[in-house]
Amino acid sequence: MNIKWHRLFGLLLMDYLSDRGFSVELEKDLSEKQQYLDVVIIKQESKEAELSGICDGFDNLAGHNLLSYNSKREALNFWAIEELIGHYVNYRKIIGRKRVTGEDIRLYAVSTRYPVKLLSGVSTKKMVQGVYEIQILSRKIRIIVLSRLPLAQRNAVLAFFSFDPESVRFALDNYKWNKNDGSTVINQLLEKYSLEGIAMPYTMEQFQKDYIKAHIGALDPEEVLSKFKAEDRLKGLKAEDRLKGLRAEDIEFYLEKLKKRRS
Repeated sequence: MNIKWHRLFGLLLMDYLSDRGFSVELEKDLSEKQQYLDVVIIKQESKEAELSGICDGFDNLAGHNLLSYNSKREALNFWAIEELIGHYVNYRKIIGRKRVTGEDIRLYAVSTRYPVKLLSGVSTKKMVQGVYEIQILSRKIRIIVLSRLPLAQRNAVLAFFSFDPESVRFALDNYKWNKNDGSTVINQLLEKYSLEGIAMPYTMEQFQKDYIKAHIGALDPEEVLSKFKAEDRLKGLKAEDRLKGLRAEDIEFYLEKLKKRRS
């Protein structure tokens, strides 16, 4: 079963970084043979970078950031790291080595599960819980292990890909969307977990209901009420509440009209 987890991962990052001065590109074509890099995060020239309170591991984002993602079914091993470095070389060739220096490019390898063989086979520096740094040749690479990150609001965007039902529920409750309500992405995400045989304690219907409850105060009351029939809008109201705002002559006119209709 070929589930494109890396694409969903990129879509979440696209929303997450949209107000931090970075744009995100998915499946970047780096060669004529279409060797795709999972995610490219690029600093926007027109905006200041905003890194305060950013998720763990992304605090050192540069002008160009190349990211590979390995889901629970994929192993982050030496070959994956070599492939990432290969993408780095191709990327600099395409962009132009004189336009972008090596210092302006950062490499990230994100893995759902802890890469035991990789991190035990090289000199590893632990940055914070769940975030490590290794050096291969001249390149430092950030290793972000999703299953070991603290379950905190700043990491909600990454918790979506933990493959742990409770962590995903935490992400649904705590991630604040920037561009839209994210229902399309969330729907795809929950469907993919279902295909993997991972039961989520949260359905798409529950997510939509909770989202509406949390944001209904920001909607125009008339626009909300227009979605309901008149009889549904009046349900639960006391008689005096229903009559508020009506003129006495209007009430009398309606009652008279009702009498004639019944006679």
